[in-house]
Amino acid sequence: MAVVDRNGPIADKWERLADDAPVPGGTSVIVSFARLKSEHNSLFSAAGGVGVEIPGDVNLDELEPFLPRLGVVVVRMANMRDGRAFSVGRLLRERYGYGNDMRAVGDFIPDQVLFLLRCGFTSFEVKDNFPIDSLKHSVAAYSVWYQRATDRAAAVAELRQNTPGGGNS
Repeated sequence: MAVVDRNGPIADKWERLADDAPVPGGTSVIVSFARLKSEHNSLFSAAGGVGVEIPGDVNLDELEPFLPRLGVVVVRMANMRDGRAFSVGRLLRERYGYGNDMRAVGDFIPDQVLFLLRCGFTSFEVKDNFPIDSLKHSVAAYSVWYQRATDRAAAVAELRQNTPGGGNS
């Protein structure tokens, strides 16, 4: 598996850690939510950085106390028709104020990356045969939006309001 952002492949400093594996000191690890809840004190003291992988149906109120200390939140998409990850992304950014890396993983297609970015995702774990050129094309395809999103890009109505002759007189 490779990790990419909006521009293509990036280095991944995170190591996935099985629930029964010891924590390698100083290493940045991604653990399950169950392990985070039960071992958070030892994880935060031993690891160089802690991230968590959550499913799309997680109760974010349970995750909230850990958010300030997490370096990455990985949201697993069950399949490309599962829209819960989009909602989780927006909620983590807007309601819970999470500001670090948010990664999508699972069965999604390049066309969905643009919308995941708009919902606050910053990186993506993809299969080795994932079409990176399609991802870049999808991300570059749009420059204006009808709706506001977590990326705070101006919406079409705001752009019209701020142009000469735009808006209502």
